[in-house]
Amino acid sequence: MPVNNIQLSEITALGKKDIIPSSVLVEVCYDCNEDCVHCCLDNHAKPGLTLEQYSHLFDQMVKAGTFYIILTGGEPFTRPDFMEIVRAARKRRLSVTIFTNATLLTEQQIAELSSLYIDEVHVSIYSADATTHDSITRVHGSFAKSMAAIKKMLAAGITVRIKCPLMNTTADGIGGIKDLAGNLGVNVQYSTVITARNDGSSDTHQYRLISNQLQTVLSDPDVISQGIEPIYFRENMDCIPCDTVFNGGAIDPEGNVYACNQLRIIGGNVLTQSLGQIWKESPAFKQLRKIRLRDLKECTNCELFQHCTRCPGLAYLEDGDMLGCSSVAKVVAEARKKAGVYPTEAHIFSQPIS
Repeated sequence: MPVNNIQLSEITALGKKDIIPSSVLVEVCYDCNEDCVHCCLDNHAKPGLTLEQYSHLFDQMVKAGTFYIILTGGEPFTRPDFMEIVRAARKRRLSVTIFTNATLLTEQQIAELSSLYIDEVHVSIYSADATTHDSITRVHGSFAKSMAAIKKMLAAGITVRIKCPLMNTTADGIGGIKDLAGNLGVNVQYSTVITARNDGSSDTHQYRLISNQLQTVLSDPDVISQGIEPIYFRENMDCIPCDTVFNGGAIDPEGNVYACNQLRIIGGNVLTQSLGQIWKESPAFKQLRKIRLRDLKECTNCELFQHCTRCPGLAYLEDGDMLGCSSVAKVVAEARKKAGVYPTEAHIFSQPIS
């Protein structure tokens, strides 16, 4: 197969088959210049690894077969050396996406991001109304700064995507976000779940969509793509609950490696072992990869099965049992059932690759 015909789906499938961390999220710090009410971080005290350590990590990634990396925080641009980290990644031909609030971006940095051919920059925008957005970030003027940076990035030819986690205080403003994105010519990635903090604290749940809001959102194909027919997997008990444990990966500011930043189980640390070794040989990760649909305690007999996109990380973080029911997934599944829609992907489950 010619290299230029390889698709993302083929790369992720290869990663799944051969246990390659094809896409890795890297948290370069937990420091942030905003103070968002719903933030999943329980503290912002971790500064991240050194530039030299990240350069070494990127070498490990290339050796392990990584194609894509997401650089995030906290707010990654709080690091004075963040652009050097981006340069180090691109020097090794890693495809780079950045998650940011964009309030700290300078024109010089934007020009350099363009020259480095960054894949995408995802910017958190919570509302098209500046006052509402700023009430969530708890920083006056943050909306104006984010918007100004988005426009400058677009002018520089950088692909920008808006990330918009929906909350009960912002759900009525979805139309405004649609109009904003349409005027800018960018895509929006919505999410319907405000997660617990990394320490399990559930105080963020107060911002979750209430039942009627969730049902309305799930009925809107412009917000969340849904199917009109169920996808059956219940008959195949060998289904994998989540592919991420095969082809994903996340690294926190201390170098700890997780199968996913949502699933808070450490497989090792890149300061003492190589990423490739951790990914393939970690006893914790090997155990995760053995889990199948038959091992889940409630899914196989649940009436909401065809409507559910259960996340094992959230089941573990919020409900204390990776093999048990994810309470938030159940709420979303109930809303899908009432709306008469189904997930478009094969749940979160997938077929093993032989």
